[in-house]
Amino acid sequence: MGKKKKVLSSKTIKDITNTVPMMLGLGATATFNSWAEIENFAKHHGVYTAPELRKLITEHSPLAKIGDTNLEIARIIDEDIAKKDKSFHAACLNNFRELCVLIAVDPNTVHMGANWMQLQKKKDKRLQKKSFADKMYPKTYTAIIKTLQSRYNRLLASNADTYKEWAKQNKKNRDMLKFIKTILISLDKKK
Repeated sequence: MGKKKKVLSSKTIKDITNTVPMMLGLGATATFNSWAEIENFAKHHGVYTAPELRKLITEHSPLAKIGDTNLEIARIIDEDIAKKDKSFHAACLNNFRELCVLIAVDPNTVHMGANWMQLQKKKDKRLQKKSFADKMYPKTYTAIIKTLQSRYNRLLASNADTYKEWAKQNKKNRDMLKFIKTILISLDKKK
């Protein structure tokens, strides 16, 4: 018995031929699905630069309503839980600085609790003379974790399948994490 060929439905073939009218038949699917041919296809239809294509993808992405930051938050937390068998809270604390950046909070302005405050005072002699004012750290880590949990739960409640497929497809894509590390370095220099 030979290999069984995948048969495309007539609707799929019609959609492909309507999109790419100069190609007909099964050869069209190979060209239509080829990443190498997307550049020529885009130019043929008036999209000439990579930023233009990015803009089109961003505007019409099925993930736009979910938000790329929410997807990254869930991935960071899930990967940490899977690696080290931790609780949600522990996974958040382990990746706290990165998660803060994703929700647009400077991690250097977050109060991490009374024990943390005492350690900071011991580390920095200047803080012993000054009062350790709450206005120096307007946000608390518990409020940040509640925000993260709210976003995480909302994503999994409404779009769990979409998230799982996205996570599988982007397992090796670490562009956002590299960007976050760059932001953290910049924020630490401003301290």
